[in-house]
Amino acid sequence: MAAYTSQDLFQLEAEEIFRKEWICVGRDEQVREIGDWFTTEIAGEPIVITRDEDNEVRALSSICRHRYMSIANGAGNSRRLTCPYHRWSYSLDGSLRGAPLMDEPVNSDGGSCKLPSFALESWLGFIFVNLAEDPAPLAPKLEGAEATLAPYGIKDWRILISFDEVWAGNWKLALETALEGYHLDGLHAGEIAEMLPSKGAKFIEATKQWSCFRLDVNFESAFGEPAKPFAKAMGGTDATSSPTVSIHPHVNISCTPASSTWLTFMPLEPGRTRVQGAYLVPAAEYERIHQAEGELEMTQQVLAQLNREDSSAMVDLQRNAGSRFAEPGLLNEREEALVHFYRYLADRLISVEGPAQ
Repeated sequence: MAAYTSQDLFQLEAEEIFRKEWICVGRDEQVREIGDWFTTEIAGEPIVITRDEDNEVRALSSICRHRYMSIANGAGNSRRLTCPYHRWSYSLDGSLRGAPLMDEPVNSDGGSCKLPSFALESWLGFIFVNLAEDPAPLAPKLEGAEATLAPYGIKDWRILISFDEVWAGNWKLALETALEGYHLDGLHAGEIAEMLPSKGAKFIEATKQWSCFRLDVNFESAFGEPAKPFAKAMGGTDATSSPTVSIHPHVNISCTPASSTWLTFMPLEPGRTRVQGAYLVPAAEYERIHQAEGELEMTQQVLAQLNREDSSAMVDLQRNAGSRFAEPGLLNEREEALVHFYRYLADRLISVEGPAQ
């Protein structure tokens, strides 16, 4: 199917979605201290996220204003970012601070030479960046999603384990799996499915910007037992089931009372997707797990297995999507979020008046 293999569609998605929408790039925790920074990429644009000397978190282009070299890679803590090519250096607000053997350069309009900056919002501890000029604020679009996740307090949760992998499949295939719980009995048969069985998956709601489904939690299962004390402190449906919130176009936040798995799906090519994210836990759990012998390693193994199972499915789905006999089938009621995602894609890609706000 061309939806997963077309290079032209891939380029259209990059231009009309990823270069115009709010894109999740990380967590506040990654730039906790003044001088902290980390790099990322959105639709081919290299970005550096910094916490500058005024304690403001910024999103800047990481391309040197001299000859296009990257001024930063990876993550670190420093007061300046220095291009390794000709040693031009910039403060963490993007201002040029040094250009060896030159008078201080200025832009063609006479202004000081500075790295381009982009809109940035922090939402529940997640950092979102928008490459568009003067985009509409993100937070008002996510009020319902924020209310759904509010009982978990994930704004202050810590990163226990980080993910950064490349999966051999289209970004939409990866996200579609994350949009529903119908696949758990199949791809994740065993202890995961015992804790979160497919039959307990329920679609809850959707807006133009996000959707939510819930999974009934079996707290008597091996993986469900540790979450039981946390569940007792929750109220209403949160005491018996856990939400998964997907924020268009590429963010998935899946919660249990004691943890949250956050994933982002960043397209690299029609058949390659960068999958980044983390396993988040409350601060007290973060300390307990690090002190408990073997628990961190066991959690890492479980999460690695989950990612392997999902990523291996992408290989098969991507290959078969190129078949002339591949046609979409009927959806289960537990997969309703996919319909809303397809509508979102249509709104962004088909509208002749520009992307929906």
